[in-house]
Amino acid sequence: MKDIGMDSRFRGNDNKESGNGNKKGGNGNKARGDENKMGTLFIVATPIGNLGDITFRAIETLKSVDLIACEDTRVTGNLLKHFDIKKPVVSYFQHSKLSKIEYIIEELQTGKDIALVTDAGTPGISDPGQELIGRIKKEEERIKVIPIPGVSAVAAAASVSGMIEKEFYFAGFMPKKKGRQTKFKQLISLDCPIIIYESAMRLEKTLGEIKGYFGDNVEVFIAREMTKIFEEYWGGTVSDLISDLPSHQLKGEVTLLVRSKK
Repeated sequence: MKDIGMDSRFRGNDNKESGNGNKKGGNGNKARGDENKMGTLFIVATPIGNLGDITFRAIETLKSVDLIACEDTRVTGNLLKHFDIKKPVVSYFQHSKLSKIEYIIEELQTGKDIALVTDAGTPGISDPGQELIGRIKKEEERIKVIPIPGVSAVAAAASVSGMIEKEFYFAGFMPKKKGRQTKFKQLISLDCPIIIYESAMRLEKTLGEIKGYFGDNVEVFIAREMTKIFEEYWGGTVSDLISDLPSHQLKGEVTLLVRSKK
């Protein structure tokens, strides 16, 4: 059993040794004799900017797994280097996504524990990692999927917006072209705050569309580059925000909250 520095129950199973006299497998980590033993997929939240926001549990999980599946090996590599974590890394986006899903599932089926991370935040939320999780839930129920909670841009922006009372609708990234108008038409029918992910480079266009569909006086809150050095938070009517845009640096990632005054 690996020394993970804390109660091993969070690993999703209590012991990685086989039942044949507690002899470990050839790699010194876990036995391979039990063909029915499945690995665990850990969904690990990572910082959205400030590396100090990572949890102790996330670090211990990344140190204890056999493999880390990520979006961009360079981004995840920097994170691992900062915390002196030395583990094999595989990019979920190399070659075709389908082949990577199959590979990750096969590794889990051999008993390997795998951490799934995204470039920033919580995997599986407006994120391609959901495809892998969905496949496992549908086709391989013996594999445990365990969340390692942490930073989420949705929760962070909502917490400082002053707009959320009881409920909100998370729209994620809007379609860039096909289906964009249809999506906006769906959103204007909602009677609760809406959270949208957007690139700062498309912010002006998106605000113009929000004004066109929701009206001049719809309330919008903008969170840009959260937890980073140049983070910004500001809000007002969509018309005021459009007029004020030239005074802000339009770089990085943006989370928008929209609340219609119905």
